[in-house]
Amino acid sequence: MNQAASGRFIVGVLGSADFCRRVQALIAGFDTSVEVVHGNLSEGWSLVVTHRPQCLILEIGLYHGEKLHTALRKFLQQLRERSGDEVFVTAALMAPEKLSYGGDLLFAEPATLKPSGFIDSFIALAPGSMPSVPGLTEQLQNLISLVRLEFARRAEGKKPLPCLGTAGWVQSLADPQSRELWMRWLPRYATYTNENPIIIGRTGTGKTNLALALHILSGRSGQFVSITPRDFSSSELVQAELFGAVAGAYTGAVDKWGLVKKAEKGTLFIDELQSIDKELQGKLITFIENKFYRRVGSAETVEADVRFVFASNMTLSEMMATNVLRHDFAYRLERVQLELADLQTRRLDITAALAYALAKVYRQRPHAVHIEGVTSGAYRQLFGHSWPGNLRQLENNVAQLCEMTDMRATKIIDEQVVLDVFKSRISGAAATAPEIIAEAAVGFANRALRESVTSLDDSVTKFVESVRLTALEAKGGDVQRASEAIQDSSAALTLFVQGREIKNTTAKR
Repeated sequence: MNQAASGRFIVGVLGSADFCRRVQALIAGFDTSVEVVHGNLSEGWSLVVTHRPQCLILEIGLYHGEKLHTALRKFLQQLRERSGDEVFVTAALMAPEKLSYGGDLLFAEPATLKPSGFIDSFIALAPGSMPSVPGLTEQLQNLISLVRLEFARRAEGKKPLPCLGTAGWVQSLADPQSRELWMRWLPRYATYTNENPIIIGRTGTGKTNLALALHILSGRSGQFVSITPRDFSSSELVQAELFGAVAGAYTGAVDKWGLVKKAEKGTLFIDELQSIDKELQGKLITFIENKFYRRVGSAETVEADVRFVFASNMTLSEMMATNVLRHDFAYRLERVQLELADLQTRRLDITAALAYALAKVYRQRPHAVHIEGVTSGAYRQLFGHSWPGNLRQLENNVAQLCEMTDMRATKIIDEQVVLDVFKSRISGAAATAPEIIAEAAVGFANRALRESVTSLDDSVTKFVESVRLTALEAKGGDVQRASEAIQDSSAALTLFVQGREIKNTTAKR
C-alpha cells in the first residue's frame, strides 16, 4: 500500500554520513511526523524496498566523482523502471565544484539532450553570508509540504507532475518560490479551463515553457499553438494570422484559416500582449466571451473551442497605466495571473540553472574538457550577479565560461575566468540590503576585536563605514547603485569615497 495513503510520510536520504545526519536533524526540527531513513548509495535499493519512501533526497557532494555518478545513474534508471513516479526524487547540490553532475542527471544519455526523467526537483547550498536566501531548513520544509501536496493530487486521480527537463516543464527548479509556482499554483490554474491566464515575467524567465505546461496539465486534447504579434508588420496581418482571411480581404490576402482553427480544443498562447492594438484586443474579448469569430473579410461566423494564455513582460497595472491595454481586457485577465520572478529574486534557481547549463554545454561540445563545476569564489560571483537576461543569459554565459576554462585545460571555472567573461568586476559578496548589512556586521566584528573598538560612538562610526564599503564592493564601486542598495545618501557616499581616496593618497606619501 502507498505510504501516503496510509497517512505516513517517509523521506529517504542517500549520501555521506554527515549529509544524512544533517538532513535528518533539520527535518526532525520542524516536522516530527516525517520519518527519515538514510544510507549510502550502495544501500539505496534496500532502503527503497524496505521503507518505500515517497521522497528521496540524493547528495551531489564534494566527493562525487565519475565512478559514484555512474552508479547513481544506474540506480535512478532502475528506480524509474521499477517504481515509476511513486518516488519523488530530489538532487541536493551541495558542492559548487560538482554542479555538472547534478545537471547530468537531467539527461538520458551522454551524447543527447533527451531528458532522463530521473529528477523531480533540486535543493541547493547557497554561498555563505546570504541571509536573504532560503537555507536548507526552509528548502526542506517547502519541498516536503509540496511533495505531500503532489501525492494528495495523485490520490484524487490527477496525473503526476512531469520530471525536470521534460517537454513543457522546468529544468532549473530549486528555489522555494519557484517550487510554489510550478507545484502548487500551476497545476491548480491549469484545471481552470474556462479561464484565460496571463503570465507576467521579464525576458528570458521562461514564459513560453510555463504556457506549454499550463496546456499539458489542462488535459485539453488539441494542440499548443503560439504567436508573438510584434513579429508582424501590421495589426491586420496579426488578425489574419489569428483568425484567418478570405482572398482579397486586403492587399495580398489569400484564402486561409488561422491559428485559432489550428488550436481547436487546445491552447493558443499569445506572447507580448502589450504589442496588440486596442482594436484587436476588443475582438479577442468578444471571442473569449462568446466563442465565435470571423475570418478577416468574411461575414460568416465560426465557433471555436480555444483556451487563450497570454504573456507580457509588463504587469497589468503597468499596461493600464501606459494606456496599452484596455481596462475591460485587463479586468478579465486579472482573475488568473502567474508571475515568473527574475532570476535574481529566485536565486537558488541560479544554482540549478548552472548545473543544467554545464551539463548541456558538455553534451553540445563532446570533445571539450568536462567542466565539473565552479570554485566557491566563482560561485559567489555568479550567484550574486543580477542576471538581467535571466535564464537565457545565464546559459549563454556558461557556454563562454566553459570555453575559456577548457582553453586553460582545467575542470573548474574560477574567479578570473568569470571576470574575463563579464569584462568587468562582478561581486558575489552580497546583493540585497540585508546581505550587505549582515556581511558588514561580520567584518566589523572581526575589526572590533582586532582594533579594540571600545566606545559606542566609535563603533557606530566604524560600522557605518563597514556597511558603505561592503555596499560599494557588492555593486562594483558604483556609488549610485550602492547608495540605493542601503538607502544611503548618494552625496554622503560620494564624500565618503572621496575621503578614503584622499586618506589613501596621503598614506602613500
